[in-house]
Amino acid sequence: MKVWWLVVLLIAGCSTAPQTDRPYPLPLQSVSTRPGGIISVAELQPGDLLLSSATSPQSWGIRLISFSGVSHAAIYLGDRQVAEAVGSGVKIIPLQQAIEESNNVLVLRVPSLTQDQSSLLREFAHQQQGKKYNFKGIVMFMPFMVSRRVCELPLMHENLRSACLTALARVQLADVDDPQANRFFCSEFVIAGYRHAGVELLQGQASWVSPADLMHLRDGDVSAWHSEQNMQYIGHLKRWNLKEILSLRSASRQAE
Repeated sequence: MKVWWLVVLLIAGCSTAPQTDRPYPLPLQSVSTRPGGIISVAELQPGDLLLSSATSPQSWGIRLISFSGVSHAAIYLGDRQVAEAVGSGVKIIPLQQAIEESNNVLVLRVPSLTQDQSSLLREFAHQQQGKKYNFKGIVMFMPFMVSRRVCELPLMHENLRSACLTALARVQLADVDDPQANRFFCSEFVIAGYRHAGVELLQGQASWVSPADLMHLRDGDVSAWHSEQNMQYIGHLKRWNLKEILSLRSASRQAE
């Protein structure tokens, strides 16, 4: 059984962070969203990061390729508004719509984010509103999500892992001068927004980062990229619950 798990880790890639001062000296990257308590909308703060998943084939595909429980990233702007980059482009939508379109929503926060920085995030979102989706970037990104596993093998040192990812990304993905640079996919938009506000979350270009990479920035997890800023897990706005889904289906069938 131990050999089987080792084979799985080698095939999938699983970033680790050796820490000899802890009871468990080899923390593994967590693929789960690790749901905690459900929080209210009132507990959100402008600048919070919203990570989510849905039941669409696209969401399932992204989660399978990235070995993660999330497939989308967005920024909470305050006033119950959310900024995101989706297939129709960059838009600002009501928070309730973002929750309803997802089956799982968790909230991360930069603890040191200032009011001025959250204002700059809002400014960036309004400046980019209406910009087109980076379809070329996401098509190029999918093969990278597979090949990058070679850089995330267990026991690989953080600096070596980050250097490997950077070298591979420069070969496979678009350069900063790419003509698609004024377009965004979801996590690319989030990274660009935080950088506009003067907040560096991790090393690497915005077009190299997935929603899963953002999730792994939370405290207690292991980031594949060199982390510049750990994020605090605040809670879930919505949590995927299989029992609830099955009970709803059962009630629907009985009503028929």
